[in-house]
Amino acid sequence: MSSVDRNLNMDIHASSLLAATFSQPSEVLMNRNLSLMEKRCVLAAWASDAFAVRNNPWLRELPGSANPVPVKDILAALRQLDDGDDSGPPPLHGGAALRMPMLEEPAAAVGI
Repeated sequence: MSSVDRNLNMDIHASSLLAATFSQPSEVLMNRNLSLMEKRCVLAAWASDAFAVRNNPWLRELPGSANPVPVKDILAALRQLDDGDDSGPPPLHGGAALRMPMLEEPAAAVGI
């Protein structure tokens, strides 16, 4: 099976099982056997709310793992993958640039 075929067939369950073989997100980033998409799938599965630690939602713990991992570390690893991937368009920033400009004051528009 080619890496393209493997990428298309990754699912949350397989990614969760694969994620359980790592103890830190940095290990996923350094793994030479995983494609970029596979790394993304593993980290996304790990960051999922399904693995949130009860009463500590900022931590994620996979079944069989020795220690929980802060979700911020997992998200930082995902950002590192995104920084290295220049294949897509740049992300949109902030809401201010996307808002329509106001042409007149709201009170003046109603005739008050």
